[in-house]
Amino acid sequence: MRFKGDISGLDELLEQIDDEYFSVLSEVGRDATRNAKNQKTFQNRTGNLANANGGCVVRKGKIVDMWVETDGAHPDAVRNTENLLIYSEKPKDGLYLANGMNYASYVESRGFEVILTNGVLFAERNIKKKLNI
Repeated sequence: MRFKGDISGLDELLEQIDDEYFSVLSEVGRDATRNAKNQKTFQNRTGNLANANGGCVVRKGKIVDMWVETDGAHPDAVRNTENLLIYSEKPKDGLYLANGMNYASYVESRGFEVILTNGVLFAERNIKKKLNI
């Protein structure tokens, strides 16, 4: 079967669809890190752990959006998360969430919620809702 017709504009349409998809990832990722900060279950002694939740969106192998949910008073926490997001391996395009404090995984392993439960699961649910899948 052969198709005859004008497909000009198809590439533009596909690019617009991709733009919208990655825009949704950024929006949901920011909401997820904010939600994780607000729903934390650990005692926030230094403020670093709660101010180090962040994320990035990777498109065509490059970071196109990156953020850290912070109050502005914890630059080391922000820098740790930014470095983790920039220098860690990102094998696929998509949304990546992280906390750059080296003890974040320990706190989560003790049953407290830092980014994994409240961030990642929140993002997963909301991506599906926003994309109607």
